[in-house]
Amino acid sequence: MPASTPVDLRSGVALATVALVSAVVGLVAGSWRSAAPLPRAAAVTSLSHESFAVCTAPIDTSVEGFFLLDFETGDLTGGVLNPATSKFGVSYRHNVLKDLGFKPGKVKNPKFLLVPGQASFTAGAGRMALSALYVTDAATGVTVAYGIPWNSTQTPAGGGGTVLELLPLDIAKPRGGGAKVQ
Repeated sequence: MPASTPVDLRSGVALATVALVSAVVGLVAGSWRSAAPLPRAAAVTSLSHESFAVCTAPIDTSVEGFFLLDFETGDLTGGVLNPATSKFGVSYRHNVLKDLGFKPGKVKNPKFLLVPGQASFTAGAGRMALSALYVTDAATGVTVAYGIPWNSTQTPAGGGGTVLELLPLDIAKPRGGGAKVQ
């Protein structure tokens, strides 16, 4: 049998002290990290095809909206899912053709771009979402910014309860953007 080697108690105490100090440092660092808010990532999306453009936009800190622009009709519609019911509790609608300078009945094959942008403002007496929507006529570059009315305390619990009008805020006409005669 091999002779047993004597255990040095000092090295065992030193090892235990290092382990204890490491555990305390880990707990302190972990509690500090959990107390600090985690960074919030927001991923907005915007896509377009032959007849439609869609995008998502932050509405407030906990929900986003989904918006769709129908090129054929000029209808910009959207909705916000209620987190408690998973149903669209608020819906939006606005026709963009007049705002972009199209003459009624004269619209043929228009193409648009639809993108969301960050916003923090109030328009008139109403509260607004944390985003604005920008609709651009792809032929002329004329762009209209729309505000999204939002008040989280007035969100209905059921689906399809409230339909709000998107609010035209301003228009940009990079080429002078006169009325369309297409």
